[in-house]
Amino acid sequence: MPSPFPNAYTHNHSVQDDGSVVFECSQDAAIWPWLALPSTHQIAVQSANFWASVESGMTLGTFDPGKWSALTEVEWSCGPHEVGRAVRGRYAVEQSGDARRYGLEFFDKADRSIVRLSGRGVVFQTRNFETWRDQAKARIVKPEYAVGFEYASAGAVGVAEDRLSFLTPLQTGSATFADGLITKANGLIPGHPLIGGSGDHVNSTHMGEVGRQFAALLAGPKAEIIAGAMDFKHYVELGRPFRVDLVQHDEAARHFELLVCQAERTCTWVAMTYAVPD
Repeated sequence: MPSPFPNAYTHNHSVQDDGSVVFECSQDAAIWPWLALPSTHQIAVQSANFWASVESGMTLGTFDPGKWSALTEVEWSCGPHEVGRAVRGRYAVEQSGDARRYGLEFFDKADRSIVRLSGRGVVFQTRNFETWRDQAKARIVKPEYAVGFEYASAGAVGVAEDRLSFLTPLQTGSATFADGLITKANGLIPGHPLIGGSGDHVNSTHMGEVGRQFAALLAGPKAEIIAGAMDFKHYVELGRPFRVDLVQHDEAARHFELLVCQAERTCTWVAMTYAVPD
């Protein structure tokens, strides 16, 4: 995603002797409305991951804000649900041959670990991104979704309003799945009060929230995601329905895996471990 960005979530960056970056985190909920969420909520986790990794990469000179980039995989493990808002963090890059991976950790004012993340991405060095994306989107015929798409209720997926639901109720039978639909109207600021993005495609924060909402449908709206991983194969297009299939669920371990497909193409693999408070 190209820069310059109008605001920065992280500031006071300092490059350490080991090459890592330490930073402070913004407390301005007017700019970053997802700060009002619990810090281990998926929208907060994935939003902080994006901004801190991009801004730390810019500090190190390993991220070129003039080129489009994409997250290809990420995994994370959360601290206790009652941790406070992130006040500081640390970013580090690990290089193994040609493979580069980043690590992030955020801490609250009591110095408790909020979440640890590890991920990697790709930079579109020479590709004409806009033309390529226009062609990719044109290959998916936009269906008439306005009539007949029935979202699950707010209570069922654990959101404040029905308009913030991304999924239908679970369908069961030979397979367990939900259909999904994220549009600019229900998935991006100002339609969605907490999630931003380029508007070009469904992003990693949306996919984290899709997984969390699926967990709510599967285990109840109080389900909290405590760890997970996502592997991004293809973009999920905004405004086009997609299907979320449950491919594995270990109820004892409270762990599940999902495949997100759109237009008969596998787009995202999601794995999450959850807790259900008493």
